Amino acid sequence: MENFFTDQQSEQAPPFSLLAQVLVFLVLLLLVFLTFRFGHKKAFQRFFLYAQAIQLLIFNSWHLLMAFSWEHSLPIYHCRLAMWALLLLPDQNKFKQYFALMGLSGAILTFVYPVMDHYAFPHITAFNFILSHILLFANSFIYLYRSYDGKRLSIQQITVYTFVLNAFLLLANQLTGGNYGLLRFTPFIADQALWIRYLVVSVSLTASMVVIDWGFRRIKAWFKR
Repeated sequence: MENFFTDQQSEQAPPFSLLAQVLVFLVLLLLVFLTFRFGHKKAFQRFFLYAQAIQLLIFNSWHLLMAFSWEHSLPIYHCRLAMWALLLLPDQNKFKQYFALMGLSGAILTFVYPVMDHYAFPHITAFNFILSHILLFANSFIYLYRSYDGKRLSIQQITVYTFVLNAFLLLANQLTGGNYGLLRFTPFIADQALWIRYLVVSVSLTASMVVIDWGFRRIKAWFKR
């Protein structure tokens, strides 16, 4: 248990095997099926929201008490922002829909290319990495399934909000030395100029959110038939 909560980092992040990726995506597919089946039931919705709240409480408590740093502990990664937005914002708020789109795309991209913290397995960060993003996927999909409104948020707004948010994260990285939003050390293009990394991350995230937005427009249209 002491090693589970240690604040001593290792030289390398623990491996995330192909088998683990396959199993995670099977879980995500199961969550999609369950949402179509039970997504309008309050008990189903609350289970995942409460689970996310407990997960955030435990993980943030560990950061505050055991391993706080300005470089890593602030809740301003894309997915963590989405987690808090889904918990705290009212359903009709357009920013909740924005962060649900971000949360769904972010959770998928996270498991396509996992970037884990440098702690030897087993460690709280590894379990948090998997559980938090599965719960984020569930809460994002459930919210969009029951509350998506195609008139609430335009593609132009999604684009502007994403570029503004990433500009804020660039500033946070300059002040803290962190890698919030993967904008300081961006996978595959870490050696490129900062403005290139900013554009690639912003365009990629915007594109993934627009694709998911398009998908839910089609889903809502299909249910209205």
